[in-house]
Amino acid sequence: MYLFFTTLFIAACLLPGVGMLAFGPSPAAGNETVKALPRLTEADGSLNVELLSDAAAWFSQSFGFRRELITADSCLKARLLGTSSQSLVTLGRDDWLYYAETLDDFTGADTITPREAYCIARSLSIAQDYTESQGADFLFTIAPNKASIYPQHLPKNLQKSIAPKEYSAPVIAAMEQQGVNYADLFGPLKNQEEVLYFATDSHWTNRGAALARDVLLDALGLPEESAFSKPGDYRPTHRGDLYDMLYPASSHLDLEYSFARPLEFSYARPIRNVDDLRIETYSASNNGPLLMFRDSFGNALHSLMAESFSSAVFSRAMPYNMELTGQSGAKYVIIELVERNLPRLAEAPFLMPSPQLEDWQAFWGEDFFTEDNRCQEATNFSVEQAGMYQKVTSDLEAECDEDSPVYLARMAEDGSTRVWEAFPVYTGEGTACTGYLPDDVEEGSAIYMVFHEDGRWKWAGKN
Repeated sequence: MYLFFTTLFIAACLLPGVGMLAFGPSPAAGNETVKALPRLTEADGSLNVELLSDAAAWFSQSFGFRRELITADSCLKARLLGTSSQSLVTLGRDDWLYYAETLDDFTGADTITPREAYCIARSLSIAQDYTESQGADFLFTIAPNKASIYPQHLPKNLQKSIAPKEYSAPVIAAMEQQGVNYADLFGPLKNQEEVLYFATDSHWTNRGAALARDVLLDALGLPEESAFSKPGDYRPTHRGDLYDMLYPASSHLDLEYSFARPLEFSYARPIRNVDDLRIETYSASNNGPLLMFRDSFGNALHSLMAESFSSAVFSRAMPYNMELTGQSGAKYVIIELVERNLPRLAEAPFLMPSPQLEDWQAFWGEDFFTEDNRCQEATNFSVEQAGMYQKVTSDLEAECDEDSPVYLARMAEDGSTRVWEAFPVYTGEGTACTGYLPDDVEEGSAIYMVFHEDGRWKWAGKN
């Protein structure tokens, strides 16, 4: 018996190495990034001192039968214990899977604060004003978390303390106050009896994307034939991202809607896959051109939008480069962002010139920059070159009012002052901002940050 278990143990230890020799390295599982084969030397010819750790990391991802072992482990834990072997995946009812990071949004464990909501909405309003100054229409939309639309398949023991959709409600309310053009997808998606999200994926199906496309075009006032009415049928062709994390060796496919006729558009240049940072298309449509900033929900949506506009540029890069509006000749600018990532919009999400406040004296008074209005908290200013602009970031410990905009002022040695509105940045405490100022700053000029604190305008500066 001792010999049997010893042999079994040695065989188990040798199996991954033998499997790799026989069948080659295992491919990456789920959404993993493939690790490169470790090298003895660096690119500059020097010795790779991290060779052993690199080799260990590569082997841990590449050993034989790894995907099969991950799948077996996930199956055992799911069937016997009812738990997920992956921290990013939550097992729901009826074989549904959910992205674990969205559950705190649903239960209320994670919330968007009033200041955070203001920063998001104000930044969008600034971007909208810039877009309209370039002669284009602006529209923002939120792709709902799966749990917000289909909570009925969540685990039974999940205690819901807030109603679905409430996580994004503060942002929606703040956008309304700021006059941001917003297209609501929550209502249209929830009102459909047909399931429009995958059971084993965190995203919507082609049918869900088609409904979203119709809502967006309607919000822009563009008459087009309904994409949601396109004929087709469901086929088992989609490999769910959440399912792939749990069961990478499984061949199970989720149902995806296949349109009966190909979508009528062409790529301006070949793409590697739908996750490309930039995709350009053209079609015979009379609408357009379109500039759309999107995330992974745009993987299915972009092709439906592409056939609806004469030309389109789809970008996944952040911060959002609003100067692409003029460069692409866009007549319509849409930003689509999944609900769980809304806080990213409170982290200086846009790349564009900060709007200048032309008559700041009338706004604050001629003698505003005096010691009487100075905030005594220590400030932290950073100035770096960003293309044709100077990117200025600043933060200080003092808390501004929840609905306070933030301005950046530069005072030259002769006393002349120019003021710009910056993007308000949410850090959880204190006051912060990011602004892109013209690259024509006089030597020796001082920088000031202006904000509203306890009902009064204050400034903090650094020479």
